[in-house]
Amino acid sequence: MNSKTLEKQSLLAFALVFGLSFGAARIWGAQESTFDWLAASAESARLDPADYHTGRVFKPGDQAGNVHIDIDAQEPVTVEMAPAEEWSETVRHPELLPRVSFRCVREHVTKTTYLCDVAPGRPMTLVLRDERSSERTAVTGFGAPLSEHGTVREFISPNDIHIQYYRWACVENCNPPRYQWISELKETYELTSAPKSYDGIRAERDGEPFSVKVNSPVPMTVAIVPSRVAEELLGKPDSLDSGLDGRSCMQRSVRSAAFECTFNLADGPQSFVAVPEAASKVPGNKKAEVEVAASKCVANCLTDLEK
Repeated sequence: MNSKTLEKQSLLAFALVFGLSFGAARIWGAQESTFDWLAASAESARLDPADYHTGRVFKPGDQAGNVHIDIDAQEPVTVEMAPAEEWSETVRHPELLPRVSFRCVREHVTKTTYLCDVAPGRPMTLVLRDERSSERTAVTGFGAPLSEHGTVREFISPNDIHIQYYRWACVENCNPPRYQWISELKETYELTSAPKSYDGIRAERDGEPFSVKVNSPVPMTVAIVPSRVAEELLGKPDSLDSGLDGRSCMQRSVRSAAFECTFNLADGPQSFVAVPEAASKVPGNKKAEVEVAASKCVANCLTDLEK
């Protein structure tokens, strides 16, 4: 074997060892994420005998997820999950209660960690029921007042309940959510004195930022308001100016402006409203440009159960 062949084989061996070492280093460095249950929101309720409490709605999306909740009650309760639509209808029409298809029913609960597998694509509502009979009586005070008929009227102690929700979240080697500005609205329209409105704006998470830009030849009032408020204001154009007073996401007397607002899931559907200032003379054949963008998650996004 000549020296050139030996040198070539040595280089190949070195390259192979280096490649394997580099690959192992990358695999070692890219450690798997570790997940655990972390405390999220909490709520308290006070129930009378046989009363129901409606907790939060769980929306697992396209993949099934687990519900993990700590419950602490002074008196026994039944904990269960109901399809969100069924329970919403039952709240309005109590006679439908026997038809509700409850899942993950746990009875006689005073202190427990409640678990339930939520099926994909079907929102479920947490429901708690006080197990005491509404006909039961118990004295809770030092004295009992007399009723109109002179008999002793006894009070029943309320059932104080604390509910601690948990979310399944990354605790080690985490990839944080990545956000990007996504256009919700971009429009150039012919300017008139009439207000302009655009629907379909909605936050996908709490504290979601929205960016608003406007360019106009005349001073404008621009705002993002709840869609129901926008409908009311557009139905009464004369009250539009006063109806926008005090709105958090609003700018007055702007020709060229850019500003940001934040909205939460509970804020519901929003509408963009733009109208020339009342004192402005609107020129003919002029256009205004409006743009709304939202900071949306585009990678490593949290599911509804993780939020």
